[in-house]
Amino acid sequence: MKNSSEFQKLEPTYEDPTGPKSQFMNSTAGLGATGSASLKGKLLSLEELVRSITEEMNYHKKEVQILRSEKDTLEGVLNMKIVDVRKSLMNEITRVEDEMKRHFAHQKAENSRLQQQITQLKGEKTSLQQQLLGLQRRIAELENQIGNEDA
Repeated sequence: MKNSSEFQKLEPTYEDPTGPKSQFMNSTAGLGATGSASLKGKLLSLEELVRSITEEMNYHKKEVQILRSEKDTLEGVLNMKIVDVRKSLMNEITRVEDEMKRHFAHQKAENSRLQQQITQLKGEKTSLQQQLLGLQRRIAELENQIGNEDA
C-alpha cells in the first residue's frame, strides 16, 4: 500500500496563473517535451495508485464480508450447541430427579420396614421380660417349696 508521502510526490508542483486549466493542459509552451511527459506520467501514476487502492479496498470489503459470514455461521453453530447442551442438561436433571424420587421412595419404605421391625422387637423384648419375670417368680416359688420340704 502506498503511504501519504508518495501522494504528495505525485501532486503537480506548478500552477498556471495566466489562464484556465484547459488552456494549461493544451499548452506545451514553457513545459517542453519532458514536462508534458512528466505530467502524463504523474497522472498515469495517480490513476494506477487509485486503481490499486480501489482493488485493495474491494479485496478488504470481500474479506470483511467473508468474516461477517463466518461470524454469523459460528454464532449459528454456537446457538445450536447451546440449545443441545441445554436439552442435554434438562434431560439429565429430569433423570436425576426421577432417580432421587425412586431412591427417596425406597428409603421411605426401608425406614418403614425397619420401624416395624423395631416395634416388633420391642414387643418381643417386652414379652421376654414378662416371661423372665414369670420364670423368676416361679424359681422363687420353687426355691421356697424346696426350702419348705427340707424343714
